[in-house]
Amino acid sequence: MGKPQYIQIVIRLILLIVNGVIIVFSFKKGFLVNTIGFSLFLLFQFFLFTEYLKKLFTDIEKSIDCLLFNDYSNTISAEKRKNPLHNKTALLLEKHRKQSLTKTSEQLIFTNIIESLGIGILILKKDKNGEISVFQINKAFANFLKIPKFYNWNLLQTKIGELADFIKNWAAIKNTISLKINDDTENFFLKTAVTQTNEFEYLVVSLETIQQLIDKKEKEAWYKLMNVMSHEIINTITPIRSLAENLHSLLQEENTDEDTIDELLQGLSIIKRRSLHLTSFVDTYRKLTELPLPNKQEISLTETISNTLELYKQDFLAKKINLIFNTKDNFLINADKNQIEQILINIISNCLYALAETKHPEIEIQLSEENNRLHLAISDNGIGISNEIKENIFVPYFTTRKNGSGIGLTLTKSIVEAHKGSIHFNSKNGKTTFVITFVI
Repeated sequence: MGKPQYIQIVIRLILLIVNGVIIVFSFKKGFLVNTIGFSLFLLFQFFLFTEYLKKLFTDIEKSIDCLLFNDYSNTISAEKRKNPLHNKTALLLEKHRKQSLTKTSEQLIFTNIIESLGIGILILKKDKNGEISVFQINKAFANFLKIPKFYNWNLLQTKIGELADFIKNWAAIKNTISLKINDDTENFFLKTAVTQTNEFEYLVVSLETIQQLIDKKEKEAWYKLMNVMSHEIINTITPIRSLAENLHSLLQEENTDEDTIDELLQGLSIIKRRSLHLTSFVDTYRKLTELPLPNKQEISLTETISNTLELYKQDFLAKKINLIFNTKDNFLINADKNQIEQILINIISNCLYALAETKHPEIEIQLSEENNRLHLAISDNGIGISNEIKENIFVPYFTTRKNGSGIGLTLTKSIVEAHKGSIHFNSKNGKTTFVITFVI
């Protein structure tokens, strides 16, 4: 409060005290009329004092009510703001008004971002009592499921079918699911995440169509392939261009001596060598794009592995590699024998490279069968695969080997996929394992 308000309150309190003293004095002297008169005057003074206090704090009380209920319509006049208490209240109200506007603007931006996404987004909010409400739902989510954008969870969960069962678990999951939509079954990639605040728990649900995932992976693969190809081509063309310019300048000289001829021959030799390298590069790309369809027949995978290992027998002995392959069962698959051998050669060659500096090198090959699936696991305890290159090892022409072509694992993956199989790897704790799975 300001100084004038303090003075008024003090004066009013003094008057009340003086009046009270007069009433006591009159009562003791027996002045009954005076006592009654000053008592009524005391009540009137007390009424004026309470009204003054009420008037003083009315605007403050209104402002506090506005803050409690997020209503910022109340304003305090410039005249009243001369009072420091009123001024501070007005500043507080203005601060919260601006914060509310900022929050509303940010919420609008957040909503627009969610709406612009091509994947379906549903964000649910759960309070401490377990009551669930819809915090956000975008157009893509509603379009995927062919439903209106319901913001009432009780109504929405009756429209999203089996998806509600996954949401009820209220846990982080990644899964491919099939949903029945208007008598048609569609496949989606479902991903959920849970986050906690002081008052609420949120579940973020994202839906992607399988085609969206395929398109995304294809685009990433093309970007990676273009980067590798442009890097290789530029590395080949740049020195050829430089040499061509140098040779052209030599040919412009009037006197051509033996040193000039030798330099010309050397330059042409380099151009030829780099051109052959570029031709070889293009030929390896053609091998990837023109991979023949597998000529499938029933073969013994156990026998094929044993025969392939015989090719590396001398390498194993020379490098003192401990080979573990003691499978006695005869595992049969329907596959192209030559292409399966190519897979084994590519992976074992990588194992040999990885084991070059290992003190106690070891290669282990395991075969196992489970649920109509035949798993081939090839492991080594070599240098492993670093996190920096894990995403690129199946990219065409990507290699960490000085003389590597960069298509071994790419070709391996293409062959495996041509056989309707899958390949993945794991590299940790000093052990790298490639697992190839065939359907039998």
